Amino acid sequence: MAALIAFCALGMILSFVLGYVWTVRPAGAGAGPVVRLRTARAQLDRTLGPTGSFVVFLGAGTFLVTAVCLPLGELCQRLLNAHDVPMFDLAQRHVRPGAWTDAMNLITRSGNVWETRFVGLGAAVVLTLVALRLRRRPWVPMLLIGTVILVERFQQTGLAKLVDRGHPPTTLGTYPSGGCARLISIYGVIVLITLSYMRAGPRLRAIVWGGLAAFAFLEGYTRWHLSKHWITDVYAGWIYGYLLLAVFVFAGWSLLAEPGDGERPSGDAEREPVRAASGG
Repeated sequence: MAALIAFCALGMILSFVLGYVWTVRPAGAGAGPVVRLRTARAQLDRTLGPTGSFVVFLGAGTFLVTAVCLPLGELCQRLLNAHDVPMFDLAQRHVRPGAWTDAMNLITRSGNVWETRFVGLGAAVVLTLVALRLRRRPWVPMLLIGTVILVERFQQTGLAKLVDRGHPPTTLGTYPSGGCARLISIYGVIVLITLSYMRAGPRLRAIVWGGLAAFAFLEGYTRWHLSKHWITDVYAGWIYGYLLLAVFVFAGWSLLAEPGDGERPSGDAEREPVRAASGG
């Protein structure tokens, strides 16, 4: 058990460091495609408005995420005997009842369906009040948070049905891990809006995105520790969650910009969740 605790701690530290470093890396790295996408978004902003641009990029991004995650699910199925079963057996041999397992049972609820919905609703209300105080668009928090909750729910359910890989003998958890995906995408959108309204500096942004990456690793660890998922379902949940978050960051960019401000809502915030993805 001590080895599992050490592994969890090391994974969280590495996730934080990778998320932090990814956030603060030079903006010019691989900027070509990003510049073209930003140009296309600016053109859509002028023709369709920020809301229309959001809908177009959200639809296109959601389609691309599905296109990536469907073959990823097939790959996960092929790794069942080679990787999933040995890791499942490892957890079954070494996990024991006690304080650590009790803590894992508590922490893993952070990614549950209703817990994430309640947090999302509460955050939307608070951020709406903040937006009113700052004279920002007051409907943006509810739109972004409500949409990410709905998209994650139906897309993750659809992926589970299409891939249909089954589940461990201990639970009904299947591909991809919804707990990991919900925690990353829903909490990530909340973080994005909050940092935008705070006009947070680079160091604080890096710390917060690194913290989200560490939290995402911990959530995935709990799902494996408690044998709620095959381990490749957890990997897929991380990948899916970060991809969906990246879509919402890019699609929601114009909505978070202050009226009349064509630039970024919070410094380099747009690239942060994509960078933080390396932490999971």
